Amino acid sequence: MTTAPVQVLQALLANPRDLANVKSVTTPDVTYVSLSEDNPELKRYLPWTGTNTGPEAIGRAFEGIGRAWETKAFEVREVIEQGDKVAMFGSFTYRGRQSGQEITSPFSLLAKLRDGKIHYLQFLEDTFGTSGTLGRPRS
Repeated sequence: MTTAPVQVLQALLANPRDLANVKSVTTPDVTYVSLSEDNPELKRYLPWTGTNTGPEAIGRAFEGIGRAWETKAFEVREVIEQGDKVAMFGSFTYRGRQSGQEITSPFSLLAKLRDGKIHYLQFLEDTFGTSGTLGRPRS
């Protein structure tokens, strides 16, 4: 039985901090691009950002997100599936754990599958807005 790409992505998002879950739906060499392909300045504040490889990178990213923010809402508004690719669009609301400030940001996710497992994942959001809730001064 083949699992649709959207179901694989939903399984990942159901528990992205659980390494066993992440490994069950990703390839060992999965590429995870978080917010930017390569931005050293952003990486100073959000160490999980950039291009990373392996299921552990996904777990680390979501652990970092959980330390920085409390997720108040996560809404998927649109899903587009094309062959072995799935794109998901929506919004989330975060509350900064240090600042207490909330923000609602749009997001997009792109997952590419190979042999029924995610081998590429890209996550984008309003990074300027979300970073403003961290409780750190902007320069």
